[in-house]
Amino acid sequence: MNSDGIGKSPEGRRYALIAGSESGLAKAAIATFPDCYHVFCADIRYSQVREVGNRTEIPVDITDQASLERAYSIIASRTCRLDVVSCFAGIVTLGSFVELPPSAMERIMDINFFAQVRINKIFFPLLENAGGRIITISSEYGRLDALPIHGYYGISKHALEAYNDSLRRELLKSGVKVVMIRPGAFRTSMQAGIARQFEDLLASTRRYKRILTRMNFLMAGELAKARDPAIFGRVFAKAAFSRHPGRYHNVKNSLRMRLLSSLPSAIQDMVFRFFL
Repeated sequence: MNSDGIGKSPEGRRYALIAGSESGLAKAAIATFPDCYHVFCADIRYSQVREVGNRTEIPVDITDQASLERAYSIIASRTCRLDVVSCFAGIVTLGSFVELPPSAMERIMDINFFAQVRINKIFFPLLENAGGRIITISSEYGRLDALPIHGYYGISKHALEAYNDSLRRELLKSGVKVVMIRPGAFRTSMQAGIARQFEDLLASTRRYKRILTRMNFLMAGELAKARDPAIFGRVFAKAAFSRHPGRYHNVKNSLRMRLLSSLPSAIQDMVFRFFL
């Protein structure tokens, strides 16, 4: 142990922390790590700490500070460095601001935004020791203008984008790189969950049934374009391992959504008024 109580790493060995490691995109990312990496996989779905080849599975609730601090103790007892830290945990909440309770916003912000802030803060000493990099997983919604019924998710990703940019600039002279990936639709359990959630919302809404019925056609079209997660994995590898990874990586973002957001705000309002 060094003076900070952090264990020393074998020479040449590299380490990564992937939170939300059981998600589809996280698995695609983990598959790209070369043999020189040991990956700490953190997820609430694990029941115990377990070694699996060059991975260590750690049960973690990313919304709980004490749970993350326990994970830090486990990791810091095995290494003094983290070369890559990335959080894939996230949820999508569909619904209207005038129908869903405020707790819906609190929950999505806790998972999609505050969890990332907690993780980066707690594990930063290990990142700084390695001169590592933080890879922020945002979404194409992070740079799209506000959309009706998708506001909860959009706000959480807009907040994450602002946090990511501020953090990157704070750390310019620290040796720690901050890189963002904005994935579009990929074939994961989250995408399947969106379709189920939309059906539940359509059945329960009293105010927006007609609007949601019309939106369902467009959403189904976007989900039908969902890509193989392996495509995301290749982009993650570039962000994680290349010498000059760039600040942003957009992966299979929707052309239709980008074109809509490129319109002036007043024109977008006209489009929504006509469509809805």
